[in-house]
Amino acid sequence: MKRLLIFLVAISTVIGSKGQTINASANPFLPPTAFIPDSEPHVFEFNGEKKLFIYGSRDERITKFCGYGHDVWSAPVNDLSKWTNHGEVFNVKQVQDIGYGIVDEQHFGAPDCVYNPKTKKYYLYTFLGAVYKMDGKEGPKPEAENYVPGFENFGPKCLVAESKSPAGPFTNPVMCDWPAANSAGAFDPSAIVEAQKDGSIKVYVYWGMKKGDRWAQVDPEDMHTIINPVTGKPDRNTWHKTLNPETITNSSVFEASSIKKIDDDHYVFIYSSDELKSALKYCYASSPEGPWSYGGIIVQNNINYLLGNNHGSIVNVLGKWYIVYHKLTKNSMNRQAMIEAITISIEGDKVNIPQVEMTSEGINVKGLNAYQRYNTNIACYLTNKAFIDGTVREPAGLNPIVGIKGAETTIGFKYFNFGNHAVKVKDNLRLKLNLKVLKELTIKVFIIPFGQKDEVQNRILIGEKQIGSNAISSDFKEIVIPLNKLAKKQTLNKIGGLKGKNAVFISFIGTEDNLGEVVEIEFAKGNNLTPNPLQEIKLERIGKTKLVAVPTRARIGESVKITVDGGLEKSIKVKDKNGKEIAVFENAKAPYALRSFNFFMPNSGVSIQAQ
Repeated sequence: MKRLLIFLVAISTVIGSKGQTINASANPFLPPTAFIPDSEPHVFEFNGEKKLFIYGSRDERITKFCGYGHDVWSAPVNDLSKWTNHGEVFNVKQVQDIGYGIVDEQHFGAPDCVYNPKTKKYYLYTFLGAVYKMDGKEGPKPEAENYVPGFENFGPKCLVAESKSPAGPFTNPVMCDWPAANSAGAFDPSAIVEAQKDGSIKVYVYWGMKKGDRWAQVDPEDMHTIINPVTGKPDRNTWHKTLNPETITNSSVFEASSIKKIDDDHYVFIYSSDELKSALKYCYASSPEGPWSYGGIIVQNNINYLLGNNHGSIVNVLGKWYIVYHKLTKNSMNRQAMIEAITISIEGDKVNIPQVEMTSEGINVKGLNAYQRYNTNIACYLTNKAFIDGTVREPAGLNPIVGIKGAETTIGFKYFNFGNHAVKVKDNLRLKLNLKVLKELTIKVFIIPFGQKDEVQNRILIGEKQIGSNAISSDFKEIVIPLNKLAKKQTLNKIGGLKGKNAVFISFIGTEDNLGEVVEIEFAKGNNLTPNPLQEIKLERIGKTKLVAVPTRARIGESVKITVDGGLEKSIKVKDKNGKEIAVFENAKAPYALRSFNFFMPNSGVSIQAQ
């Protein structure tokens, strides 16, 4: 008998100062200054509220993978647009303090987090990214009391830390004695806690890279010691190969192990494969122990986009399933978190997860509100090797799309919603681009109604404009493209005009390289003002206290983190332009992290003062 589990997602919105409905979260779904790849999503209770937590790496080194700590983000399960930046919860120095990984540029890779109902603690699993020796300097010597072996003469990678809160801080790190299959070491840990009928729990962990995928059962008391599942006693050699190459002949693990439970009888193992590193694939089984059968691809992030790696997992939020993953910007060292709604169906032992496309809309399955402003980092379609330059790290997140060159470079967005009624001539529709014009060019704007194939012949031209030499500048300026001749577009009229959900493609056409750079996009009717502009954040320094805002400007609904360096007796106060106080929340203080706070940006500028 076939059981079909299909889930729909509601649009998440906030209301602007003049009553406009505003999408507070697009895709990437975190603020554009956040570079959080390798995300593991989990629903945990926090301060009496169910929230979706995101545990990921932190791409801060820009020219190398990952970063020196882990941040945590969360959103209420009933509003996945309202993401809170909880700040840093764990730092690599905490591991070095126990004598492991003491080398320059030591960093963390991808994490995972689980809750143990017996110990009533949360456990953050992660791994050290830089190789180090067990020589008494970089790591303990073999004769040391706290020695944990790694691969050959190198130190162990995986570790676990604990917290009483899903928002951290995480402390008391312990290195995991998990045998590695190759020189990549124990890599990309994942875990699952399984309640048993007798009230006990079993804990399974997964790790490995480059076909070195392994799993084992670990002691539920310490959450890291491999045990013999029969005797329950420690035995580091009772690990197993995760995917059996004799039964799964068409796919093997490269990295990104993730284990998730669908229901009591169905589990999925998610990973990126040696055969297609840009895709997240899955296998399914009736037990976390396997044996596993190949399922297919869930999402692939390089279709009409740059080639990069991928890492993420699925999560059930209020009966709706999502896939959380990442896309690269300039390269795989500068990645941002993405989310898509997925459907899951069960046929006997089989788990079906149809592949979904990478979109700009994310959770907004009816499409993004076209009549507001977005950073162009939400583009999900780029040709001619154009790319979002995440290495710029513009303080407000305005990282430009660059590499616009040649006869034609096209930037695509999936999807915008233009409303239930067709746009009329009197609406005076315009497309606004925040563009740095570097060469003469022509800009053409196309749509493809949702449901039609993403093919060039299906594109409908809705406007174009020639940009002459007088517009060339080293600064970003607003370029307006009139879209007021829609009534004369026969192809558009045949489908009832411009309305509803559409993919939007913008082609930049010229004869030279480096035609320009673009950072923002907005459709506007008439002289309507932008409903969600970037708002200023003014920091008022007192004495030696230094305040840092991330981002430095923000849109309505975005989470802003304020870091405090120096003395601060009480707290900080945030006021909007009318002097109204904005609610401020202090983050938990983690070792090596500066004191920090977070608040949600109103639709006006704010001033922040230390008290």
